[in-house]
Amino acid sequence: MNRITSLIFLFFLSMTVLSAQETAGDIALNQGLDDMRNGRIEEAASVFRTVIGDNSLKSYFPEALYWLIKSDIALENYNEASRAADGFLSNFKKHPYVEEITYHRGRLLFLEKEPDSAIAALGNFAEEYPESAFRSSAFYWTGESLMSLGRLEEADAVFSELLSQYPSSIKREAARYRRSEIALLYRERELLDLLKWSHEEYLRDSEEFYRREAEFKGLIEVYRSYQTDNNHSRRLLSEKAQLLDIKYFYINELMRLYNDQ
Repeated sequence: MNRITSLIFLFFLSMTVLSAQETAGDIALNQGLDDMRNGRIEEAASVFRTVIGDNSLKSYFPEALYWLIKSDIALENYNEASRAADGFLSNFKKHPYVEEITYHRGRLLFLEKEPDSAIAALGNFAEEYPESAFRSSAFYWTGESLMSLGRLEEADAVFSELLSQYPSSIKREAARYRRSEIALLYRERELLDLLKWSHEEYLRDSEEFYRREAEFKGLIEVYRSYQTDNNHSRRLLSEKAQLLDIKYFYINELMRLYNDQ
């Protein structure tokens, strides 16, 4: 009888301890979430780290780690968030949050200025989770990564695909803005190419002008030796007038191109 009584006592004692641990874990997580809701992100991150550091609260580790990752992203502690995400994906492979953490891991690669790795990771995510609520956001960050690499045509195609497949995405306005920006970048490139071409043309025409001017000066010398030859004089003056017309024509053309742009 005493043995049975002892077992019952131990059972209730263990239940009391577990209940106390659960209560402590719930209180800590709720405190951290309340801090986040009220913009106290650093305080929230500290609470989540405290939970993770307490071995008696192991059952709360996945939840605390999930919110710690989000806190570190909000605080722009991208390296710490990446380490936490890697730890989550290694230790809690069957957890419901794995899908979202996998997305954040790809996004973090872009935020850490590793666009090539981000493109690969986000592409894998989109293939692995075709029905994910985060898939349109993965498209968006893929487009951002491509833009950062100067691959404007590919980036525009990704943003276009996002708008086509997910017209209600939270990233739709950002994607439209990026497409407008890409269009402006294309126009800027075209203008620079035009200015470069115009400058090169101007230089070529200037060389031709100065070559012909040198010829004209040579003809002037001839003119001076044949001042009595009126016909020859008129031809030389006509040559000079033509050269001046050429010079003014190209100057006016360059000004017109500049004003048109």
